[in-house]
Amino acid sequence: MNNPDHKPTTKANTPLGRDDRPDHEGRRGLRAFIAPYLGIRSTARRYLWGTFFMGMGWAVFMLLLNLYLRELGHSESFIGRLWSMQSVGMIIMTIPAATLIARYSARWLVALSASLAAGCYFALAISELPGLMMAASIGIGMMVAIPRVAGAPFFMRHTTPVERSHVFSLQFAAMLGAGLFAYFGGGWLHRELTGYLGSPVAAYRTLLVGGACSTLTGALVYLGIPTGTIVDRSQTAVSLIQRARSKGPLLFKLTFPFFVIGIGAGLVIPFLNLYFRDRFGMEPLAIGFYYGLVQSSMLLGVLVGPYLARRLGMIRMVVYTELASLPFMVMLAFSHNLHLAVGAFVLRGALMNMGIPIANNYLMERVGQSDRAVANGLAMMAWTSSWALATWVGGALIEHIGYTEPLLAAGGLYLIAAILYYWFFRNEEIYAGRQSTAPTNRVATS
Repeated sequence: MNNPDHKPTTKANTPLGRDDRPDHEGRRGLRAFIAPYLGIRSTARRYLWGTFFMGMGWAVFMLLLNLYLRELGHSESFIGRLWSMQSVGMIIMTIPAATLIARYSARWLVALSASLAAGCYFALAISELPGLMMAASIGIGMMVAIPRVAGAPFFMRHTTPVERSHVFSLQFAAMLGAGLFAYFGGGWLHRELTGYLGSPVAAYRTLLVGGACSTLTGALVYLGIPTGTIVDRSQTAVSLIQRARSKGPLLFKLTFPFFVIGIGAGLVIPFLNLYFRDRFGMEPLAIGFYYGLVQSSMLLGVLVGPYLARRLGMIRMVVYTELASLPFMVMLAFSHNLHLAVGAFVLRGALMNMGIPIANNYLMERVGQSDRAVANGLAMMAWTSSWALATWVGGALIEHIGYTEPLLAAGGLYLIAAILYYWFFRNEEIYAGRQSTAPTNRVATS
């Protein structure tokens, strides 16, 4: 029986309806944003911590190696060739890495490769022989390739669709967070160590050895990953290549934009620390500080990325952020004002890199579980092969004509990559946090 004195409960007549106030709406939104990050499984979190320590080692070398080599008297051309050798090593190891990952547990593979990478970093830090430095650079590329190829398939197996895009973003964020420590502290430590050791070369070398030790720490963290299930011990390099051929058109569309971006990035990104030194006369302390700023902006960007991908879709999110970064690349090319250049450097880095983990997530969603290692390996090969060629060319171009033209060429290549990505997948959108309905998707988790 209806009670005539009963009043329907509404927002207007609920005296304790505080959850409807704007501040509670904001809190609910914040909780919804944070919750997927807090629910990540411990196995994935341990892999992320290993990525953090390896990322710190990489960031130390990214910040200081070029400056160290210039202090030793090497030219931009030599520096470009050295970075190219690292990319060559990654290309050599990509298919073998995909084969090993498909056959064996990730735990021992990533721990061993990180240990060997630390040894190669150490050799690069202490040697002044060009041949040995080139060999160490190739070794670094080969060993770093294994954790990078293993990461995306590993996360697909150990995450749910709801948390997946957040884990991919956290993997990239772990690298960026490690870079914050390296970039903010690297320049200051170099100044202090130069005063203490009496030599800038000795200071650079000490910090580079510290980067090698951080990579070794990452290997120890990887050893704590529980031994996973072997996916398929019958996998061979031949079978992986044959399956890649059968999916050639899809894999080409998924990986070719990475190839184009790699060309643009290789022309200029390894030399931006020299850009600030040569164009503005900056010291390592200031360069490290500005690199720290761009790492901070990129970290914020990749954490916001899954939120945008849920609303825009993965493809549109990647394309829109890449296009938004292009004006700042042009500003870097032409600016001789330090404040404008730093602002463009920070904003370009945040926008261009915001979509990288989302693009990797999309790649994994579009292929079946047994194909993920080879698909991720081919994407990495596409990027690193173009990077290897472009760093070689970029160093020579900068040495002879300066920074403006290579920066403009890189911006043009980024534009082409964004157009291709949209053209290939504009009708095959996937929204982050939802089970994919893409035609070729065969997602499986364990």
